This record gives sequence, structure tokens and C-alpha cells, in this order.
Amino acid sequence: MTFFNYVNTKESPCEGFTISLVPKRFPIFSYIPPTKDEINDILLPLIDQYRKENPETITTNVVANWRSGWAVQNDPRFSFFVEWISNQISFLCVEYLRRQYTVHCSNMWIMQYEKNDYAQAHDHFPSAFSCVYYADVEEGCSPILFEGKHEIHPESGMVIIFPSVLMHEVPPTEKKRTVISMNFEATGRTWDTSQVRKIEYDHSKYESIMLP
Repeated sequence: MTFFNYVNTKESPCEGFTISLVPKRFPIFSYIPPTKDEINDILLPLIDQYRKENPETITTNVVANWRSGWAVQNDPRFSFFVEWISNQISFLCVEYLRRQYTVHCSNMWIMQYEKNDYAQAHDHFPSAFSCVYYADVEEGCSPILFEGKHEIHPESGMVIIFPSVLMHEVPPTEKKRTVISMNFEATGRTWDTSQVRKIEYDHSKYESIMLP
């Protein structure tokens, strides 16, 4: 248990807060769509073109050969992809959470890793959901590691969707990978689950693990 004070102003300190840690199981969803080759045939040339148009890389917790800016979702050439991932998250909200939300992509960025590149441990709070899409992965790439304990080894075409509060990192990699990351906000919650419309998507091959 931790105690700390949040000082609003020097003259008016708030009362001390008490932090109690409780166990909570978090789902991580992964999926390799049967249409991955068709998707990547469109995506990979777009990514190459986008990098040529935006060659500068920004500095974040990700140490990569190239890392785009935060707002790739605003480029209309990627709108089909944003809509596709949004539908994946809507499906999981209905099928797993049993509630329907309106989801909105607030950030999207592209990374291209080469040998020895890595991502430091971080989370994506205050977003609701985050997504990683592996557009192109060489065999032998480092896994993505959640909460220091659960590894998922990427494959080309893999989608991973997870609650944004989960800490995750990428150890230094030996191989190249091209990755799209996204953050989503959820609004418009439907409270009466009997009124939730079942979204018809064939995502029966989603796999999920639960972090304790």
C-alpha cells in the first residue's frame, strides 16, 4: 500500500491518497486474418510511399530504423485499414465485453525495425484499446512482451488488440519487421446488453490469453 500527496497549490494541499492494488485479469487478443496477403499487398507499397514522403523519424520510447509521426490515420490512403481495425475492435467489444461502443482511432504510427532495434517498456494510457499489426515480419524477430511475462511471437499479418493500460515492450531484435500501431477511444456505450446488435464478422479464429 502506498501513500502520497497530490498538491493542487502550495497553499491548498489535497488530502493524502491511498493506493490499493487488486488483482485483475486482462485479455490480449491475437488473430491472423485469412485475407492477410491481400491486405499486405495494398499496405506495404503504401508504407514504402509514406516513408519516402515522410523520411524523418521521431524519437520516442521506440528505438527503430524509422518511426513515423503520430497521425497516419489522417492520411486517406490508410482509411480502409483504420476502418478494418475499428471493426475488429467493435467485434471484440460485442462478443467479449457484451457491449457495443463507438470506437475512434486517435493515433496511428508506423515503425520499421532492423537489427538491434527495440521498444522500451510502456503503456498507451489513457486510450481504451491499442492495436499492433505486423505487416511484414522476418522469421526470428523478437516477441512483444506484455507485463514482463507473456510473449507473443509476431508473424506477418498478425493483429494484436489489448487494453491500453498493459505494459509492453520489444527486446532487441535480430531481424527486420514493419509494424503499425494504433490507439482507440471508446464512446457511446450501450448499457442494455439485450439491445446489443451482434456484428457479423468471421473472426472465429481470434485467440485470447488472460494476464493475471
